[in-house]
Amino acid sequence: MTSKTTSDHLNIKSVNSQITDAITQSNAIVIGMAPANSMATLYQTLSQSTGTALQNSVSNQQNVNTVSLAALTQNIQLILQPMAQKTIIQPTTPIIIQQPAPTAEPKTSAKNSE
Repeated sequence: MTSKTTSDHLNIKSVNSQITDAITQSNAIVIGMAPANSMATLYQTLSQSTGTALQNSVSNQQNVNTVSLAALTQNIQLILQPMAQKTIIQPTTPIIIQQPAPTAEPKTSAKNSE
């Protein structure tokens, strides 16, 4: 920095023009590249979230296929078993106990009982 004094109480300092030019150019580059950088960040975020969604979809499909294969295997095993070995498990006591419906007794009138 150079310093020029015109009087004793007034001190005016100036900056080299090359320094101001370099700062101005770097600011222009940063401001000019901001839209491109923001779009690059947006594209990277979008591709990462899309990739994660596809990975979740594949994982869910694999889980559904595993459960379907287990159910198919169980059903084929039940079909191929001999009839004598098939047992139906029933509880020892019924869950709902049915009671007989109450029967209506015929009402006797006072004339019949006399």
